Parts: sequence; structure tokens; C-alpha cells
Amino acid sequence: MMKYLRYVLNDHFVLVCLFLSGGVGFYYSNWLKTLISPFQMGGIILSIFWFICLFFGKFATFTQAADIVFLLPKEKELHGYLQQAFRHSLIFPFLFLGLACGFSMPLVVVTTGQSFSYYFVYLLILWCLKGSQLQVKRTELFRIEKKELMLWKFFWGISTFLLLFISVYGWIWVSLLGAFVQIEIFYFFLWKKMAHRLDWGKMVRTEAQRLHQIYQFINLFTDVPEIVSKVKRRSYLDPLLQKIIKKNSENVYFYLYVRRFVRSSDFSGLFLRLLLIGGILLAGMKDVYFITTVGALFIYLIGFQLLPLYNQFRYMILVQLYPINNEQKKQAIQKLLFWLLIISAVIFGLIGGVVLSGLERLIPLVSYLLIVNLFIKVYIPNRLKKMLD
Repeated sequence: MMKYLRYVLNDHFVLVCLFLSGGVGFYYSNWLKTLISPFQMGGIILSIFWFICLFFGKFATFTQAADIVFLLPKEKELHGYLQQAFRHSLIFPFLFLGLACGFSMPLVVVTTGQSFSYYFVYLLILWCLKGSQLQVKRTELFRIEKKELMLWKFFWGISTFLLLFISVYGWIWVSLLGAFVQIEIFYFFLWKKMAHRLDWGKMVRTEAQRLHQIYQFINLFTDVPEIVSKVKRRSYLDPLLQKIIKKNSENVYFYLYVRRFVRSSDFSGLFLRLLLIGGILLAGMKDVYFITTVGALFIYLIGFQLLPLYNQFRYMILVQLYPINNEQKKQAIQKLLFWLLIISAVIFGLIGGVVLSGLERLIPLVSYLLIVNLFIKVYIPNRLKKMLD
């Protein structure tokens, strides 16, 4: 992680995150000022937000396929290791929940009228509830009946949401006691009384999936040898692509990049997710400056995250044998990103046009188109030069 974080936390990404954090913080602060304490709907909002946050962070075992053979005779001794793995798996979720709880405390104050000192009580409740959830995740690694596992999951979901709900509506100490009781019940029945054998195959698959999700995120910034991309044929797009792309030597790389974008869930999924998140954020804003700034940042994010497409065919022998000028490769990636960013700019511009009124409707769209041109003609050539160096 330390090796790859220097690629993830580069200057551009940190700057964009800084602007987004500042924008969200400012918008959040202004929204809180419009609320009248006690804000009754705040309890529902907080309960749902915290409940979603509890799903961040998975149980890490670090097991590999070879462990099925070499560690199988040591299965009984592995219980001690899994207890250590449980403690290790709590580190990231606890840090994340600390930030999430801190972010939501102003809304808690407006909703309940309590002071900020209750932050530690709410945090302790969230930590206990997350500990119970990880107990369930650890139980999934054993050969347990599906119905029994579903009952424990259902019990955790209902009890957790209920405890979160009553903690905001004036029963915080009851909720804290309930969270302690819940984690003790889950620890006693799902660990101390666990008499099932490990499902080694599932444990290895679960760990591989966890690592794959981490590498998927890192792969947006740099090449990751450990990741194996999933590709889907998507033959239903063939007629459209045949009309758009002429099959000649000038479009070789453009054809490859378009096919890679369409068939790879990594890039197409990323594009659609950022487009959806950006659209939702813009639809909830009323200020022309915020709409213009946030839309421009998302256009930049989309272009920046899709730029690694350029290196996708670097190790293909056949591509290196093509008698084609390498300059065509740069033009192809610029062309693809241009059309993708134009689509994003138009969609964001239309959303801004619906939300705003008067001449202000034109400002976001014009700004977005200007950002797209600057990104394609100025940023991409400089960025590709650094990548090649």
C-alpha cells in the first residue's frame, strides 16, 4: 500500500479532493444554518448515513490458494490467527468511523441539541456495532448453514438500525448499553461457541476479492501487475461502433481504445459512476458558481481517471509490430477522451440549465466546454510527456 499510495495521492488528485472537501463542507455548513433545532428528520438521515458507513471495511485474512494445502493440518491453531486478523481488520473501519462521526456531529447537535462532547459516546456505539458486523463476516468463513447465517445477518441489521435510531432520539445511553450487549452476544455465540470447520475455498476467494477491489482502485492511477481485469463482450454495441469508427489504418489505436473502454468494466463503470455522482450533486445545488466549479472538477476527474487507458496496450507484441507512427496513439486517446468529456459536459450543462434560471443557465455549459478543450489540448500532452519520461 505504501508503494502504491505515492501514485494515488499525487498532486492533482489531492488538489481535487481538497476542492471537493471544501465545497461539500461549505455547502453542508450553509444547509445546517437553515435548519431549526430540534430537526426531527435529522435522526432518520443520521441513522441511514451511519448504517451505510458501518459496511466500510472488510475482514482481512491474507490467505492465499497455497494455504489450503499447507495450513490445512493446522486448522485448529488457525483460530488464534483469525483472532489477530479480527483485531487488525478493525483498524481501518475505526479510523473511517471516527471521520464519519466527526463529519455528522454538527447535524447531531442541530437534531438533538446535545453538545459536541457526545462525539465519543456516538463513536463508541459505532465501534461496537462495527465489531459485531465483522464477527458476522468472520463467521462467513466457516461451514455454517445458510439459514443460520442469514438469521444472524438479519438480527444484526435490525438491532443495529434500531440502536442507531434510538441513540439520536434521546436514548443515547440505552443505545450504548445495547451496543455493548450486541457485541458480547455476537462474540460469545459466533466465536466462543463456534464448532464449525473452516471453508478454506471460500476464505481464499473472499480474500482475493477484497484485494481485487483495492487493486481496482489503485489501477485507476497506475498499472498494477496483481490485478486481472474482467472483460465483457457487449456485442450489442457492435452496430454502433461500426458506424462511428471507420476500419482503416488511421483509426487502429482509436478502435483499440474504444473497444477497451466499452468491454472493460473498470473504465466504463468508472465513467458512469462519476457521471452519476456528479449529476446528483449538481441537481441538488442552486448556486451558479458551485454548479460550475463542481461540474468542472468532475469533468477533470473523469478525464484524469480515464487517462491510464493510454498504457493498456503497451505490452502487446502485435501492437508494437504495427507499422504505425506512435503519434497516432496520442491522437487516439485525445479523441476518445474528447468525446467522453463532451458527453459529460453536455449532461452536466443540461442539469445546470434545469436547476438555474435566466442567463445563468448558459454559464456552466460554456465553462464545461472550455474546461474540456483545455484538458484535451493542454493537460493531456503535458501529462503524457511525464508518463513517457
